[in-house]
Amino acid sequence: MPCAASRLAITIALTLLLALSSCAHDQQLVFISIEPDNVTITGAGLEVHYTALGHYAHPPNNKDITDLVTWASSAPQIISVDQHGVATSGLGCGTNLEITATSDTRTPKADSVVVGRVTVNVKQPAGTDPNCS
Repeated sequence: MPCAASRLAITIALTLLLALSSCAHDQQLVFISIEPDNVTITGAGLEVHYTALGHYAHPPNNKDITDLVTWASSAPQIISVDQHGVATSGLGCGTNLEITATSDTRTPKADSVVVGRVTVNVKQPAGTDPNCS
């Protein structure tokens, strides 16, 4: 039969092991910030490289999740964005177009989708697109 000190050491070790294993599984994505914000592009075929930064709780942590989110544009004919956060301007123009980064964080314990948003403005040089002024 183990002595009291051994039982206490085993109890402490098991408690620490359980605490460490539960924190890693409960990390929760709280919000996504995207950089840069409020960019203006003048011309077609130009690129902006966006970075999605995930802000987590339990334990608090921030990390680059650019390649883990789903990217989208509110006007893909004017500005498209690929799966790596690279946005490319097309023909046309628009102000306050939205670029989003979405993370589906649904798990057996939580059912949520976290979205980060930024705006972009696309202009064309004078005289290149009659629909843009």
